[in-house]
Amino acid sequence: MKSTYIHLAAGQLRQLAAEAASPRSPAPRPSPLAPLLCLLLILTGCPRPESEPRPGPVRLPLEGVTLRLAVVDDPALAAAVVQARGEWNAQTGAELEVTEISEKELERAETLPADAVLCPSHTLGILAERDLIAPVPKNIIRGDQWNGIFDLPKLREAAWGGRIVAVPFGSPVFCCYYRADLLEKLGRRPPRTWNEYRELAELLAKNSPLPLGEGPEANSPLPLGKGPGVRAPWSATIEPLAPGWAGLTLLARAAPYAKHRDNFSTLFNIETMAPLIAGEPMVHALEELVAAAKLGPDDPFQFDPAKVRAAFQRGECGMAISWPTAAVEVKGLAAFESRGLAASAASDSARVGFAELPGSRRVFNLSENEWNKRADDDDRRVPLLAVSGRLGVVGKGSPHRKAAFQLLLWLSDDRMSPQISALSPATTMFRQSNLDVPGQWIEETVLHAAASQYGEAALAAFSHEQWLGALRIPGRAEYFAALDEAVAAAVRGEKSAEEALQQAADRWREITNRLGLDRQKAAYRHSVGLE
Repeated sequence: MKSTYIHLAAGQLRQLAAEAASPRSPAPRPSPLAPLLCLLLILTGCPRPESEPRPGPVRLPLEGVTLRLAVVDDPALAAAVVQARGEWNAQTGAELEVTEISEKELERAETLPADAVLCPSHTLGILAERDLIAPVPKNIIRGDQWNGIFDLPKLREAAWGGRIVAVPFGSPVFCCYYRADLLEKLGRRPPRTWNEYRELAELLAKNSPLPLGEGPEANSPLPLGKGPGVRAPWSATIEPLAPGWAGLTLLARAAPYAKHRDNFSTLFNIETMAPLIAGEPMVHALEELVAAAKLGPDDPFQFDPAKVRAAFQRGECGMAISWPTAAVEVKGLAAFESRGLAASAASDSARVGFAELPGSRRVFNLSENEWNKRADDDDRRVPLLAVSGRLGVVGKGSPHRKAAFQLLLWLSDDRMSPQISALSPATTMFRQSNLDVPGQWIEETVLHAAASQYGEAALAAFSHEQWLGALRIPGRAEYFAALDEAVAAAVRGEKSAEEALQQAADRWREITNRLGLDRQKAAYRHSVGLE
């Protein structure tokens, strides 16, 4: 009965309004129903127009979509994504399934094993050459979130053959750790060239801050020797020369010597695929590496980047080559003090410093087959990309490509990147906004001033015009195994730098021919930005 009256009231009101609006209609007489209509309107409110939809539950943009994300060889990164997927679901309505796979499984897969994959930077070439991944949409590349990424990660490392095919999640380059308090005492500054690095290492070797002890346990808990006068372990510098890292360290040293701005050919000749690793720039870099290794620990081949960081934090060296990370807690301060360093040095906010890896005032011009002095407007420093790092890619055959790219952009944006990427030891800061929170990317023992210094060094390294890419072509592991062996043979004194690298070059040639010369040539050209 109530609905009947309401319907009647609405009809009466519409009739009255129509009559009032008609210029030809006489003035309406008061309706005997008017008091009743007013009462009904007060009790029930104004009726909703029949054309206006009734409010319903809000539908989220990706409701009903289930996305699959695979994380390659990075348990910490996978755990961080799992932690965030509840928020992703609440914001978008999409369900997220996270799986972990190995690099070998990824390489064997005929199609991408998920809608999106977070993979090591160097695997991009394998996936791109097999045409398994989709290019990043132009609307993302033109967006504000993309603009906030450092230049080299988004323009070079995420590119293949001139196309952007991946979303950066952070890719560290080697940097130089140094004891700022010691350099200050010696009246030196961080090295800007590899010549300065060598001179500083020689000076640090002669000026160990660790005092002579009275026995093997006087300055160290380790059994260092017998009798009085035994010195605690001290290295002028430590570099990552463990298997899997020695070849990368050599390329990082060789980059400013080998990367001429007029030459694309650096590791291979882009026309013939002849290996160039036995050329003058590489030989010179290996000779310098061997000299520095003599000022380092007795067994340099045990040190990967993590062990280098730990040794530096324990106060065992004056310089080191690695990169910082907050992903692994390094209890360095207590060990630092236990080595007999003065308390004032251990508490000095400047005791740890960071700088870009050194560069060179000269470069080898392959076209002219001679060394050139770098022009005044030419960068002395040339960073090595794809040393480590993570990229996000989307499968070409995914039925949810747009949603998958949206997921990758969300996980790597200004707000989420410190919660996701910073938890992986394979990444580093890669956005302008990351510079505002440098402590989230640095080990806890590093104070804020030094953390900010690293942010400045990282920004500078990722802003250079010249760069060298670590191999991202099929067969990378084999190529680097041969280069690792060459470095080890030279450091041990078994071969000269030239002989060791010539043997590695022969191995590289065999690997290339076995994998297919034309295939490898196409991949290498794409890796340096050529179509």
